[in-house]
Amino acid sequence: MTRTGNGVDTPAPGGIARRIVDRRTALPGARAIVGGLLVAIAGVSTFLAWQQASGAADTSYAVAARPIRPGQSLTDADVRFEPLDLPAGLAAAAFSDASALEGRVALGPIGDGELVQLGQVSDPGQASPGAELSFSIARDRAVDGRLRSGDLVDVFVTDDAGTTAVAEGVQVVDATTSDDGSFGPTGELTVTLTVADPALREPLIQAVREGEVTLVRSTHMSGGGG
Repeated sequence: MTRTGNGVDTPAPGGIARRIVDRRTALPGARAIVGGLLVAIAGVSTFLAWQQASGAADTSYAVAARPIRPGQSLTDADVRFEPLDLPAGLAAAAFSDASALEGRVALGPIGDGELVQLGQVSDPGQASPGAELSFSIARDRAVDGRLRSGDLVDVFVTDDAGTTAVAEGVQVVDATTSDDGSFGPTGELTVTLTVADPALREPLIQAVREGEVTLVRSTHMSGGGG
């Protein structure tokens, strides 16, 4: 049996012709079309609402424009303002006004691009960065060389008369290994401290020059402040 172009099968000799009716694909009804339009409109509305919610932030906040060291007075060159969408709690501790940073000092290291927050800087008017004092010290008398910028240390000196406390809560500005790269048990560090209290400068220098200084890290302890 063969099929002709009009949908009729031509039988073999002696057979009976059989007509084949093709089923046509039904077109969507008016109700289906209206339903599809409503779904499309709802999708567009949802997208527009999402796009509006996720658009550019309305408020710009201060971030560090370069690495900031502990004890450094903040200036316009130290920060830049970027639009950020912050949660309410985080936004309350951030700075959206450059004038609010005037007269403040970094209390610890702030990395390049890091959001500047209230807990990282001093209160206004406490912008005295203090003097800086550097000295070499053996690792085993400086927390095994694990001191970092921003740490607080208590300073003790040992001499013929015994061991006495010289200062408490003095801030570490920097701590680096010796130039020869030695990092063994007997290696030395060069430690830089910031000393805000003028009365502590002379006893600290005396301790460094005449005795054996030991630094005790007190970063997570309350009280003290040199």
